[in-house]
Amino acid sequence: MKIGIVLPLSLLMLGAMASSSALELPSQKPGLWKITMTNGKTPGGPRSFTMCQDVASIAASRASADAHIKNDCTAKSSLRKDGDNWIADAECTFSGMHVTSHSVTTVHGDDSFHTQVNSTMNGKTDVMTMDNVRIGACKPGQKVGVPLVGP
Repeated sequence: MKIGIVLPLSLLMLGAMASSSALELPSQKPGLWKITMTNGKTPGGPRSFTMCQDVASIAASRASADAHIKNDCTAKSSLRKDGDNWIADAECTFSGMHVTSHSVTTVHGDDSFHTQVNSTMNGKTDVMTMDNVRIGACKPGQKVGVPLVGP
């Protein structure tokens, strides 16, 4: 699966659903973020990459997510906050595939969050976790929004 497709699905869902509710999402600090995704079905174990994000790219991601959720998901999609947890449930169709998902994102300030996504697609269930941690300032010359795989 391409990195661009799996970029924090939880944030996409949260951003889009929050825009249609009275909930205000937690802020995300600009800078260099390390994203580690774990899925029991992925050969070789967890996948990690870093990405430089600025205020504009964070806002653009939320706007893009909002458009995708509005176009691809049903009215059954929901978002609620319980303490530091954001719980999202969605039924969406992407490229002709129906996906039902339940995610719990635990927010740790504006520089760290953990997400577990349980999804069902074409009758197959999957569990993926994502850990997102801000590791500092973007590297000189690093392009905003371009994922870098490796150290």
